[in-house]
Amino acid sequence: VSPGNGTFAPSPDYESCRSLINSYFYQITMGCGTIHCTNRNCFSSADGPRLDPTSAALLAVKLAQSTTHFLCAGAAITIPESLQWVDQPASSDVVPLKRLLEAASQRPNVQAQVELAAAVQRTLSNPDCLSWSFLRHGRACRATEVSSGIDFEALALAYKGLLQPKTPLAIVNSDGELTDTTLIHVTVSALEALFNGAIAPGLGCGTAHRFEPLRLFVVVLVFPGLMEPEYHSSIFKKLCAAINALSPPQRETIQVWLQECPRELFRDAVVAFQQFITIYVNEYRCIDDHVASATKVLGLLHRSNLAVERVSYKELYNDAINELVDFTEDFARWKDTQRCSFSFCAHPFVLDPGTKSKLLQLDANNQMRSQIRGALFRSIFGGSECPYLILKVRRDNLIRDTLVQISALQHQHEDLKKPLKVIFKGEEGIDEGGVQKEFFQLIVRQMFDLNYGMFSYDEEARSFWFSSTALENAREFNLIGKVFGLAIYNSVILDVHFPMVVYKKLMGAAPTLEDLRQVSPGLARGLQTLLTFEGDVEDVYARTFVVDYEEYGVMKSHPLKPDGDKINVTEANRKEYVELYVRYLLQDSITQQFSAFADGFHQVCGGPALRMFIPEELELLICGSPSLDFHALQEVTSTEDGYTRDHPVISNFWSVVHSMSLEEKKKLLFFCTGSDRSPIKGLGSMTFVISRNGPDSDRLPTAHTCFNHLLLPEYRDVDKLRKCLMTAINNAEGFGLM
Repeated sequence: VSPGNGTFAPSPDYESCRSLINSYFYQITMGCGTIHCTNRNCFSSADGPRLDPTSAALLAVKLAQSTTHFLCAGAAITIPESLQWVDQPASSDVVPLKRLLEAASQRPNVQAQVELAAAVQRTLSNPDCLSWSFLRHGRACRATEVSSGIDFEALALAYKGLLQPKTPLAIVNSDGELTDTTLIHVTVSALEALFNGAIAPGLGCGTAHRFEPLRLFVVVLVFPGLMEPEYHSSIFKKLCAAINALSPPQRETIQVWLQECPRELFRDAVVAFQQFITIYVNEYRCIDDHVASATKVLGLLHRSNLAVERVSYKELYNDAINELVDFTEDFARWKDTQRCSFSFCAHPFVLDPGTKSKLLQLDANNQMRSQIRGALFRSIFGGSECPYLILKVRRDNLIRDTLVQISALQHQHEDLKKPLKVIFKGEEGIDEGGVQKEFFQLIVRQMFDLNYGMFSYDEEARSFWFSSTALENAREFNLIGKVFGLAIYNSVILDVHFPMVVYKKLMGAAPTLEDLRQVSPGLARGLQTLLTFEGDVEDVYARTFVVDYEEYGVMKSHPLKPDGDKINVTEANRKEYVELYVRYLLQDSITQQFSAFADGFHQVCGGPALRMFIPEELELLICGSPSLDFHALQEVTSTEDGYTRDHPVISNFWSVVHSMSLEEKKKLLFFCTGSDRSPIKGLGSMTFVISRNGPDSDRLPTAHTCFNHLLLPEYRDVDKLRKCLMTAINNAEGFGLM
């Protein structure tokens, strides 16, 4: 107190003392933002204080008076004004948006409307204010590497209230005059002003643990207005540019934070980006920097979705990209990064399986052409060399013949990339594609025969799995892997029934208990019951860390860890037991078998193009689609040699087809195409031709499976057509003269 006039005169140290107390208060109530903080006077520490505001203030004063330093590196901050979805603000720097909206909705209440508009404009246009807005419990909190502190439910409610297009609002314009507008206009104008300024934060912003400035990007990413084309230039493009200008660690932090975003809000954000890309690619036929920028940010959403799935991977496919982009050119850009820094091939999550299949085939064709050119060149200068991979096999010795010829190429893997030609000894079929289709069907059928001992079959899962006892079959497993690769390279669909975990393992993913459900559902249920059991696990289950199994009629055991037979399964260690059990069943017990299979597969078709696929797409690529839509096939079928789409024989043919059982339809498809599965995009994507093969007669229908071409005599009625067609499809194997 000044002795002259009785007024307060702060000492020079007053402001620094108040700042120190505030810093301690924020440290005690919010923390420093470090996940593993060891300061016991910091909220971020596991042992830190959990106090009410009054007690926290008293402790802050006490710590500020101490001569010992207790302040964390990231605790000294100033909390700006913020917008929170609350009725009653927790402090003077909080703007209670919920209360302001309710007050402004009451007529007439011009003052409340002016106050609401001013608050929205101030906070949404200021990066510091926006970074501290819409937080949990409506109060300031620190952000960490794993949590933004944003209350997404409150944010969704706030946007719903702010984006009422017909809600009139009184504001004071730049001339100080009262005028009418709408709340949505004020909101959008504020965000436009936000992006007109410099908002890209530097990593740390002066401290090692300050993540708060990144929160504004998450808040705007889920802004529903991003779906509106009128805001693409003023907000959307600038948001994408700002996010892509961040450092990789900053973008990764945003990606992790988005894992907290609820399903509907996240889906709307994905839709907004898909819509923007579609408009530019479809309407403007434009793939510019803005499309590239939006695709990169969509990739951030995609990676967040991989960690916590909220939308199907199929929702990230972009039809405009898949239908309109020249992927021959895009593939060339992808292979030559010096030429162009962006290609859709580098962002395969937007590409559907059909496009990825084309890219894999493009890569295969390039390699095949290279091998053919090399073979022709070597034949000119070094003697004869065949430009094809030719397999000559006997039906009654198919596996051994194939194994011998493929094994002879173990040091010439490049020959496996040549186009495949198959010759069945003693038969006169010329392989234009149809013979190789039957070859693949037959060899897969034989190798998956349970009598062969390579695979086991689970009736409930209806799928095959690698036999843990087939330790002497490494060459055969390597062969089946190469068969899979050759089928992909030669565009042949295989009828195999593997669980999804096989394709996950081929792509390098580790199996889980969920994967075991597709291999052995009963065992998976038992392990899940163990995990959720409420009671004395050790007494009831009486298990140790050992797996018991039968091998050739003899019971054996395998310890899951050293001295596992001496370690009882308890409530405390049952999770570890289940993890080790699953790892043993899906990995350790079949290491030799699966490694041989995977090596064979990757020797043929491994590479960058294959890595575009996710496991679900890889299964489609190898096995095709199990869905057989013959109505779609009817729509794309063409007719030749006197038949038309409305010819009576063609009408009778489709009448017979649509009356068939599923198994009969599979036989028909196999008869006409050499495979009983549909292509990756379904039967509607096939080329299928029906030709007239002479007048009515007792001749059976025949087919050129190489070209999906059915030759059908002009049968006099539907009954005769059905009889002849069924006879033909039930005796479809073998390529003799037609």
